[in-house]
Amino acid sequence: MLHLLHHPGWHAPGQTAQPLPLTVPAALLVVLATEGGWRTREQLAAVFWPEATPEDARHHLRINLHRARSVLTAWGAPEGLEAERHRVRLTAPCDLVPLDDTATAPQHPGPWLQGWHLGGYEGFQEWRMAAQRRLLDRWQRAAVQAPSTAPSKAPSTAPGPARAAAPSTGARSLPGRDAELAALQRAPHPAVVVLGEPGAGKSTLLAAAFPGSPVLRGLRGLDRLPYRPVLDALRQHTAQLERALADPFSRLRPYRLDLARLMPELAPDEALPPLDALTARTRLTEALVRAFEQLAPLLVVDDLQWCDGATLEWLALLAHDGRLRWRAAARSTELAGAPQELVSDLELAGRLQTLRLGPLPRQALSAVCLWQLGAGGAGGVNDAADWPDAALDRLHVLGGGNPFLIGELVRLHRDALLEPGAAGGVQGGVQASVQVEVAQLVQRRLQSLPRAAAEAVRMAAIFQQDAPAVGLVDEAPAAARQACEAAAQAGLLRALGSGYVCAHDLIRDAVLAALPEPGVQALHRRAALWLAAQEHPAPDALVIAHHWEQAGEAQTCLAWLHRGALQLKARGRFDEARERWHRVAQASLDAAQGLRARLELAACDLFDDLARGEAALRGVQAQLHAVADLSARRLLEGQLCTALVDNRVFAGDIASARQHAARLRELLPDLGPAAQVEAHEVLIELAMREPDIPAAWASLGEVRRLAPRRPSLLSWEGQIHWFGGEVQPAHDALSRLLALHPEYCSGMTIENDLAVMLHALGRVDEALSMIRRALVSWAGVPHAEALSLLVLGVILISAGRHEESDEALQRSLALARAQNSPGFETEGLVRLARLRLAQGRPAEARQLLREAEAFVAESPEPLRVSHWIWAETLCAERLAEALSPASRSRLQAMTGLSQHPLVHLRWARVRWAWAHAAQDAAAATAAAEDMARLAERGPLPESQAEAWRLLALTAADARSAQALEARAQALALKCGFALPRVPAAFSAA
Repeated sequence: MLHLLHHPGWHAPGQTAQPLPLTVPAALLVVLATEGGWRTREQLAAVFWPEATPEDARHHLRINLHRARSVLTAWGAPEGLEAERHRVRLTAPCDLVPLDDTATAPQHPGPWLQGWHLGGYEGFQEWRMAAQRRLLDRWQRAAVQAPSTAPSKAPSTAPGPARAAAPSTGARSLPGRDAELAALQRAPHPAVVVLGEPGAGKSTLLAAAFPGSPVLRGLRGLDRLPYRPVLDALRQHTAQLERALADPFSRLRPYRLDLARLMPELAPDEALPPLDALTARTRLTEALVRAFEQLAPLLVVDDLQWCDGATLEWLALLAHDGRLRWRAAARSTELAGAPQELVSDLELAGRLQTLRLGPLPRQALSAVCLWQLGAGGAGGVNDAADWPDAALDRLHVLGGGNPFLIGELVRLHRDALLEPGAAGGVQGGVQASVQVEVAQLVQRRLQSLPRAAAEAVRMAAIFQQDAPAVGLVDEAPAAARQACEAAAQAGLLRALGSGYVCAHDLIRDAVLAALPEPGVQALHRRAALWLAAQEHPAPDALVIAHHWEQAGEAQTCLAWLHRGALQLKARGRFDEARERWHRVAQASLDAAQGLRARLELAACDLFDDLARGEAALRGVQAQLHAVADLSARRLLEGQLCTALVDNRVFAGDIASARQHAARLRELLPDLGPAAQVEAHEVLIELAMREPDIPAAWASLGEVRRLAPRRPSLLSWEGQIHWFGGEVQPAHDALSRLLALHPEYCSGMTIENDLAVMLHALGRVDEALSMIRRALVSWAGVPHAEALSLLVLGVILISAGRHEESDEALQRSLALARAQNSPGFETEGLVRLARLRLAQGRPAEARQLLREAEAFVAESPEPLRVSHWIWAETLCAERLAEALSPASRSRLQAMTGLSQHPLVHLRWARVRWAWAHAAQDAAAATAAAEDMARLAERGPLPESQAEAWRLLALTAADARSAQALEARAQALALKCGFALPRVPAAFSAA
């Protein structure tokens, strides 16, 4: 049989499986097996040779069909391919239901043809991705619309269905709930919530309706930990996710690093790119949707009332989007706050339906008794007819129609219920509270267990999430497993994932309620210590903080809360991270810990409000003396200086950044490797702007030594090349980074920086495309969006699209002012002045330059200052005003500080303006020739064209002038930019 679902290849009974070769003949077999039935030869050829002539395509197809038959012959299926003059079909057996087979329920395609990439045949890759989407869509529709017949279990690496589903009895529906089961399976809404009292059978009903679907479990006490249920559910399918992420053509692949923010084990050796709150949350949300789409068409949510805010937001998005449906269970008695708002809002919007489970009817109890005996393994009476009406009447009164309580009564008091004379152990009358009665039953059962098994149950109640046997019982692994299995046999634990949990929330509640406060604290302390010692996967700091808090260890809790806030920030949950850091800063008795939290709070302002961020950092600086330990104080000061350099560089305050950098360099030996990497990266930012290119390369060398696999190395390399005047190497480094790590575009400004290089190299259309990509990647992030709009504005000026440029630059200016960034504001003003010059409005340009003058007067940055002086000179030239000797002298001095060709080109252009004002044709020619040489060496085509036009003004004869003008026109046409304006020709004198 041809296997395509899991390990592509030919699997014959009693023979070694033969892998599917990466060849065109094998790919032909894949297409035929997937599409099913007869395919015309033209249809097949179009998949592989869409650009070929019909004759060539048919020739290629004929050859490869012959080879495909040879492959089948080698597999022992020579008759598996049937060919006629105009059509072909595969008759060999295959594990994949063909796309044209609508009578058979489709299988879940899973990570289809994992890693099967046929180089050079992009048409086949496009077909493969489209076919996978169609297969998945068919499977989702079948699984949701007809779950009783369509297989609804996706391929999974979980140990078995009982471990993947919610209750261990998920394969069978509870008797007496047939109507509810049918209503749940037929519900057309994107979301459905099943409401009922504890023990009403909500989870059992969901598991019976959608067996094998991933289960998100809300956990009492952990309802403030973002994405906790989502993370637990995904970790049940880690292996399957890893396979999908390894496939370069998977729809999940571009979101690999976003998913790693939640599951670091998916990218253990990679530094995640820094992200702002909006981008991180948006990408993580989409990553989670695509991850679950790999697993199933529908999600089950257990105990919705205990789900956290982030999970609830995500579920709301799913309900509105409709791509991935979900069905939830919630306790009607405890649904309040955010979960209740979610249900109400979605119900009002017509996206959610509620179903209510009432008490079981008396007539269902006979079947329930049989069901419970079979499910629980109680043995003895196995025929419903053995239960007399009197016993069922007593059970109905005692159980109040609650399935879980009925099950506990049947399990523990079967004989008493069946024999009225022996019923003394069973209480009479309708129970006022299911929880009270269950608590009594659970305690009796717990007391009958061996010590280790009872210990496992108590620890499982403390952990709440699944934990391995060795985490629940302080014994050797074999003894720990034996104790957990004994508790599972008693119905108090059940297997889930790679560990165990309490068999029901009512059991967990009963166990916790019976524990004395000191005992609860001791168990929480033990849970915190055990979790902190785990390495794979990395422990969730917020969960550990929760256990320390419950253990009464407030200060230890704060230390883990700080680490948890870092995790929240990495996931884009900036508000929740700030809330935790505020709590640490206010409550910590450890001065160093409190200041670390305040440092992080200040860092959150880097992309929002630079002035507010600097003020917060200064506040931390004023309290450093409160840290008594010298090494801790120096480490904190180093991190503080790093943040201050970063803040001031982006604000354009280079003088202050230099002061902080001097102190940072003194502290570098006292910093750990991670802090040193961050320090050197901000020192690179400063060095490029001073400019001190050798210092920038030296810091990059240290980053490479400390973190040799850090993807940002290529980004820094490209930027240093740019500031050092090496345009083509800068472009090449960033192009390699984009090719190797496209997913980093929303964490680093790769597209933005590459657009600058493409524009400089005269590739205007490519630059526009790249900068628009950058705006999509960074939409809603003021800092990066302002930067991208500045670049877009200049590219549009070059292209002669002035109205679009005006809009982009005005938006950038508004964003810069909102962030309190005088550096960006100055750039916006100067580039707007450049636009006004291109529009022939020099008086307006001069007014804009005057607004920017105060900032430029203090700036030591050659690129920024030269840009302003160049624009000021052109304004004076157009207005026939006197040129500024001070500006000329300052720019001349700047050329000795920078190697960047733009600085030297601007200096040559200013020299030309002075020569033109003095009517010195020889000096003007020399300046224009310098421009041409510099531009050609760059290469910088826009400046090259301008230099040729300036040379035409002083050419020896009209023929030479025309030739230079023609060269400039041809270059402009080739690159896609509008020719720059030039002054009037020299006078005859």
